[in-house]
Amino acid sequence: MDEATSGPTMADEHLSALLDRVRYEEGASADRISRVARPTRLGRGWDNSQWHVGALEDGTRVVLRVPEREIAREILQHEIALLGDADALPGTLPFVRPCLLGQVPADAPGGPAALLTWIEGDVVAELVRSAPGTAPRLAELLAISLAALHRGAPTGHPRGRVRGVPLERRSAAVAEERALLDWPTGERVRAAWEQGLEADVWDGPELLLHGDPHPGNLVLPTEGSSLDGATPLGLIDWGDTCAGDPASDLGAIFHLDPSGGAVGTYLRRAAWAREADARARDALVLRARAWAARFASAMLSHPAHAEETTHAALEHSARRMLDALSRPRSRRAR
Repeated sequence: MDEATSGPTMADEHLSALLDRVRYEEGASADRISRVARPTRLGRGWDNSQWHVGALEDGTRVVLRVPEREIAREILQHEIALLGDADALPGTLPFVRPCLLGQVPADAPGGPAALLTWIEGDVVAELVRSAPGTAPRLAELLAISLAALHRGAPTGHPRGRVRGVPLERRSAAVAEERALLDWPTGERVRAAWEQGLEADVWDGPELLLHGDPHPGNLVLPTEGSSLDGATPLGLIDWGDTCAGDPASDLGAIFHLDPSGGAVGTYLRRAAWAREADARARDALVLRARAWAARFASAMLSHPAHAEETTHAALEHSARRMLDALSRPRSRRAR
């Protein structure tokens, strides 16, 4: 008996039970969603799996986001809280993100889980690997998106523990990762990290951060998927959202544009940066380069799972970025 004709699996039954426990957000309901006969997994990251469970009336696919490991339960709760906060993420922000339709509360059996809309399109990490000429424009779109996002964090928003924090707090982790890399790669990471450590620390307001906007968490939506007035870029996976130094988010821009030119776009658009002096902006660039190197070391030293289809593309972007950072530094970002 093949899969098409076999009966429900344990996964099917588990997902069906979770869907029955969903607490819907205002304006959403089970009646608006046509459930599929059998859920299919659309993707798996380090922390969560996304299961296609239905569709809205307009054809938008609906996914159930389910933690894959214990630490992901807290991360997913952060994502649910942010996506459900209209004040933190108002509709005027110039990018597309998943819409929270409902949640299985953390204290419910099998919880937490999030019911979200799926952003149709190309994952930026894969797109840049196959078409590297698209990277500069995508870096500009990310810079515009982050400049709009980086506003004062809502009261009570979680402060960063590993993102948005002073670089020195992550030095031990960087040293551990460097030990797993080949010597030239490790030296490139070390050089960028030490330059960041020498820069002024962040003394500005605690800003709202995405937390993990690397190219694997960016989507170029298919035509018609963007909101009116939005840039054609989608930001997904908000589980690491936090408040703090924007440099950790900006490290992701260097993975698309190692020259730093798109960081210059950010500095011209971000409200806080327009009022900052040249020293503060220059320090931000150095810290962002350090974060870019830190993310690269994590990608290159992290054992890829077979299900993580974007990991090879992330490794490609990490090596490309580190190679570029080892050349004489551009002053364009200033």
